[in-house]
Amino acid sequence: MAICNPIDASSSIPLGVIMPAAEYAGVDRRVRGIVLEQVVGFNPLHYVKARRSFFDVSVIRGPQMFMLLFTLQIADARLIWLADPCEPAVWDAIDSWNANSSVSIAMSRKQTHMFVIPCPTTSDETINLLRGLKGQPGSDLFTQQAIEALSGGLLDDYEIPGIPKAARSTACLLHTAVVDRALKRQGYEARYDLDANTFCAHKLMATAHISAASMH
Repeated sequence: MAICNPIDASSSIPLGVIMPAAEYAGVDRRVRGIVLEQVVGFNPLHYVKARRSFFDVSVIRGPQMFMLLFTLQIADARLIWLADPCEPAVWDAIDSWNANSSVSIAMSRKQTHMFVIPCPTTSDETINLLRGLKGQPGSDLFTQQAIEALSGGLLDDYEIPGIPKAARSTACLLHTAVVDRALKRQGYEARYDLDANTFCAHKLMATAHISAASMH
């Protein structure tokens, strides 16, 4: 899949995170390694007993660089994370999932609900080639492309061959330390709103400072 025709950046971009399992108190011992989390607008409890799930790591082509795409489908819900191939923590997460043959997913809506999804070892040659970007200075470009893709809704109709169409789908930018710095350089600030149940990067509005002397 390729992303083209970038549009103006949005003032609010949904974010997801990766966290060590040890950061989550009282979780099942099956939750291991690096947890992939996203805030959702539906009740995760509806999916606790879901029998069908699928997780995939793939590559998406942007106008100027490739990006990593993490996709979860559980029953009729699909969650997508756009991830920075230049961020070492992203590769640490992939290595963790490969080592455990599973990915631990946290869906947050007021409360956090954990899911352990089996996943095959990532061995796709295109993905492994992207490891060469690890630690390279490309996160500003990645972040710009991810903002354009998410604000343009270019992942809204993303389909997985052989997987039924999702009834609900959400997509976000994976927030890491490196991406956070890139967001700030582009005028965004990451904020969690407990009341609205959102974790987003908000575009900061420029303010004009008028001195008292200039008003005379």
